[in-house]
Amino acid sequence: MTATATVTTQNQLDQALADPTCTKILIDSPRGVWLKITSNGSATVEAWGSATVEAWGSATVEAWDSATVQAGGSATIE
Repeated sequence: MTATATVTTQNQLDQALADPTCTKILIDSPRGVWLKITSNGSATVEAWGSATVEAWGSATVEAWDSATVQAGGSATIE
């Protein structure tokens, strides 16, 4: 079963990344709120609306609408 979490804050994102049953994370944060992703697992993150995301480690991010993503390490952006 695929567990999906929708997050708007860094605390919610950190909890979702730490949850081994969560395989997809949807980020829907307000414009100007930066969320940082550091993942050594295989979580896939989708950023929507005006979300702004930093991705590090082996995180994978899909960005939609006006979302902004910065990546480092082996992070992947689609």
